[in-house]
Amino acid sequence: MKSKLIKALSLVLALSFVLACFAGCVDNGDDPKESGTEASGTTADTLSAQEQALADLDEIDWNKDEFTVLHMDGFESEVWGENGIVDQESGDSQVINDAVYERNAILEDMGNLTFNHVSKDAGSVETAIRNEASAPTGDFQLIDYRIGGLCNLALQGYLFNYLTIGDDGIDIDQPWWDTGTADFCLEDCVFFMTGDVTFGDDNVTYVLIFNKAMQRANENTVPNPYDTVKAWDWTLDYFNKIIQGVSYDSNGDGKWNELDTYGFITTWEYGNTFFIGSDLRYVINDRENDPYLALDSTSQMDKALTVLDLAKQIYHANNAAYMSPGGSEALGLAAFKENRGMFYGEVASYLRTLNADMDGDYGVLPVPKYDHAQEYYRTWTHASGSCVAITAGIGEDKAELVANTVELYAILASMKVKPAYYDIMLTSRNIRDAESGEMLDLIFQNRVFDMGFFFDTTFGLYPLFKTAVNDNSDKFSSSYTKAAKQFEKKLTNLVKTLTKLKNQ
Repeated sequence: MKSKLIKALSLVLALSFVLACFAGCVDNGDDPKESGTEASGTTADTLSAQEQALADLDEIDWNKDEFTVLHMDGFESEVWGENGIVDQESGDSQVINDAVYERNAILEDMGNLTFNHVSKDAGSVETAIRNEASAPTGDFQLIDYRIGGLCNLALQGYLFNYLTIGDDGIDIDQPWWDTGTADFCLEDCVFFMTGDVTFGDDNVTYVLIFNKAMQRANENTVPNPYDTVKAWDWTLDYFNKIIQGVSYDSNGDGKWNELDTYGFITTWEYGNTFFIGSDLRYVINDRENDPYLALDSTSQMDKALTVLDLAKQIYHANNAAYMSPGGSEALGLAAFKENRGMFYGEVASYLRTLNADMDGDYGVLPVPKYDHAQEYYRTWTHASGSCVAITAGIGEDKAELVANTVELYAILASMKVKPAYYDIMLTSRNIRDAESGEMLDLIFQNRVFDMGFFFDTTFGLYPLFKTAVNDNSDKFSSSYTKAAKQFEKKLTNLVKTLTKLKNQ
């Protein structure tokens, strides 16, 4: 049954030399304080797993039929590559396009299929998913859509369970799938996954960026932040102290707005980033335990209130920070590019814009952690990031074929696309020093996926902390208590829904 895969395997293993060379540059130290490189690219262990997984896959034969990915407008770059694109400057888009094109070409050969994609706006994607689940047409098999949207669609019965599709399900413990979304498993159901098949989720992962010229001008109070991070002393309290006293009224008009200079520039979402960065959670969930509310612990709530107090100081004390109004994020971005912000809190995709447009030099840092003792630097991915799901419209007669194809798609993405993304998009193209690459390793190794953030409409927890930071409010505890009273009831209803879906 494996003759075609074995015949085509040479196409993939031809990549092994390049990937092995890349992996050889990665230090896989066990101590996260010394090395955080597991997330950046392809390690030797992952490469071995790729080869073994390819050898273990049964034959995939679509008889030249279409395997189609439905995706939201804006996610084309991780799904569809075109042949013959020439970028005279060898830009980011060409590098990623070529890797995606090669992934799809190998998939076509190994699966004897015709790879296709369908792009729609968000509303049309959700309509198409509902229609396909209700009256299957076979127009698409895989979905590439926003995490938040797929959370809601999963609860409505429109997605297939990764763990039961086909004879054995899809092995989500392989290194090309993200353990963060795997831990969303409830009642033995996993309906969506991030991993090497997606980088839209990486683009909206929160980072911290600093202006090197401004840091050097304030080096008596703000020493080299790379050294502080490596010493494990990059904490929220420290960050609050060093941004104070930097701001000034640039144009002398007596008003504080986007035209002035600040220690920190950000958005209101970054309040949540300080929450996650301090190793706090709303909901603790993994495949071994039932979900529970972390802040029901007195010690964790006390910690959350301490972080909240610091975050409110950062946002509101002494005009140390400028927060771009919702929908006007370009104001803060412009100020930072014009050397009027020492630190800038945003998602990783902004690195590309800065590298293209900013004359001054910048560096990348992880989100400050709670204290020196905290084991990792933490961050999170916004619900607008991409993940993949399988339509519930897949019939049992085709489930095994689709499951194997999705696994092959993910393995090939791990071999081709993700190394190109990390090595080109996040390192050599969009940052300007080697130390920023080390920082990105720390950042992407330890992302948090909190159910309270992504099942927002279910639990109502997501906006509580960031709203309290933004409003400089003392109502977080009462707002949380009100939401927490409904948690067990909502969780019970969620489990009932999933149990019903699983038994259909």
